[in-house]
Amino acid sequence: MGYKRALLSAIIICLALFPIPRQGWAVQQSFEGFIALEQVLDFVGCDREYLNVNGWCLLNKDYMSLDDLKSLATKAAYFFELEGYEFISTQGNGIKQVSIRGTNKYGQIISIACKSIQTLDGNNAGYESYIVVDIADDVRRANSAAVKDLLKGFFETVGVNSTITMTLSGSFEGELEPGEMRGICSEILKYLGAVEVEGLYQEGLVSVSGYAPVLGKGIVSGSRQVNVQVALRYSPYKGRTYVWIGTPIISIEY
Repeated sequence: MGYKRALLSAIIICLALFPIPRQGWAVQQSFEGFIALEQVLDFVGCDREYLNVNGWCLLNKDYMSLDDLKSLATKAAYFFELEGYEFISTQGNGIKQVSIRGTNKYGQIISIACKSIQTLDGNNAGYESYIVVDIADDVRRANSAAVKDLLKGFFETVGVNSTITMTLSGSFEGELEPGEMRGICSEILKYLGAVEVEGLYQEGLVSVSGYAPVLGKGIVSGSRQVNVQVALRYSPYKGRTYVWIGTPIISIEY
């Protein structure tokens, strides 16, 4: 069972994501958003930087060959209108994977991975198959809810029980004081009607997770529900203070 759980965790964090591990966090159900993240950035008055929408789902087929996985990846590439992509196939340690990475006509970077994973050994060997899609947008300024709906619509054609996370980042010019960063986190949570669940306050970094009834159910951290995470960090290289807002959590490096 531990081996199977480890493989499932690898599915969630694969591809172009660079997540920060959070032990004890478990997916409860797919996030269903009612407030556009852009509204939150506008509320605090920062410049928009980057949108990342990532999702994965269990496929209807248990076992899939490399040819099957390639066929599914091709279908996904066609659906998302990818241009100039190549297939990368790998096999070993009970995992078969076909992945592609390309851009669409809007310049958004889309990464797709189709996997078939052996979940048990010996006579009881079984398989589970997944597809993971990651959409990154720093040029089009696409509406986050529209990108999420596009991703969800695709998953509904190929599998079941999709899980989708969204992260939108923005920035302020210059370095904000720790008190200012904490204040912005508090204002965002207040705007969403969220209650703080957990907080991390370090030099140069503030990260707070919370629960807002308006955002619906997200994940469980320990025994408490979490469906929004806010973080701020100053970048000396860029000379700007960055803010990330994720639902139900921030799914990229910050």
